[in-house]
Amino acid sequence: MRRVLATTVAIASASCGLALLLSALSFDSAWFERHSVVPCFWLAPPAWLHPSARAFLAFGGICGLLLAPAAGRRASRPGAIPSALRIALAVGLALLVSEGALRLLDGKTAFWRSAKLEFRIGKLDARLGWVLLPRTSTVLKVGNFRPIRYTVDAWGDRAGSADHVPDPSRPTIVVAGESVAAGHGLEYADTLAGTLERDLGVQVVDVAAGGYGTDQAALRAIDALARLREPLAVVQTFLPVQLQRNVQDYRPRLVLREGKLVLAPPAAGLFAGTRLRDLLVNEVPVLSEGKLEQSLAVTAAVVAEVAAKARARGAKPLFVVPALDSQHGPEWLVRALFEEQGIPALVVPIDSAHILPYDGHPDAEATRAMAALVERALAGQAHLAR
Repeated sequence: MRRVLATTVAIASASCGLALLLSALSFDSAWFERHSVVPCFWLAPPAWLHPSARAFLAFGGICGLLLAPAAGRRASRPGAIPSALRIALAVGLALLVSEGALRLLDGKTAFWRSAKLEFRIGKLDARLGWVLLPRTSTVLKVGNFRPIRYTVDAWGDRAGSADHVPDPSRPTIVVAGESVAAGHGLEYADTLAGTLERDLGVQVVDVAAGGYGTDQAALRAIDALARLREPLAVVQTFLPVQLQRNVQDYRPRLVLREGKLVLAPPAAGLFAGTRLRDLLVNEVPVLSEGKLEQSLAVTAAVVAEVAAKARARGAKPLFVVPALDSQHGPEWLVRALFEEQGIPALVVPIDSAHILPYDGHPDAEATRAMAALVERALAGQAHLAR
């Protein structure tokens, strides 16, 4: 019995070591770019991240291989089974204590999300995950930088005043997306929506909210289309970092089932609601090839749905892809998600010198440049001729 146990432990240790070594070998720069940098980071990750992660995998693999014989011998000693049980119990208790400690630091929302702007000026929502609080005006300040006022109107959209109510009968541009479209770090007048409204002289409804995946942004855009009598365009931002958000299961999300988009509830089950699982499944900045392909498929279906809904109402769909000059271009994503589906997409270069130091988002100058490109792309639309 001891010999069988010793052999099993040695083989398991060696197998784990070999798997880690093979992972380190395959975890090259191209793999890291495709599976981590592109789908999980807006700003470029630190230069040490990739070599450190690869070295960690290699070190673990070497240890697993070198220690396999010793682990087998230890497993063959008398009392090995009770020792293994004690270790397993200690690990289990450590996990329980870690889970409890994480939960003490937050409330309904995990603390790694609750401090984000969208949760400070918003609320949880059963269908969309979260929405902005209607008829509110909040001033937030980061460090020694100037305070920013975030005002949300009666429809729950960022606007110039809290008592503003959009007029459904007016020709309207819908701006949708995530924090870039919502204008994090900017006064409303300097946001994409505020700039378009001022320059084009038409009503703009900004349904964007920070942290949104492509699916959440799409649902809000489609809701807005249904409320408006004369929508002119749907301008929705897309960031590659949304690829990770689109497969996170801590919130309601759109998924593909038998080729159709359906709204799936948050993950359920014994461990689904634990903070430890949430961190490992939803927050580790890497997507396996399977997860990446799943995200690409659902994202392509979502943007196609937005384009179809907009066109059905006589509005022009336009996806805006901000692209930092510090990262590789998103050309392959633009081709796969937009060009191959005949959906208009505008890649907007963002100079890293025009990223807000306290917020990580485009500053007012970069946003004005983005708005100018959008205006040019929409120039042929009725009511937008200047």
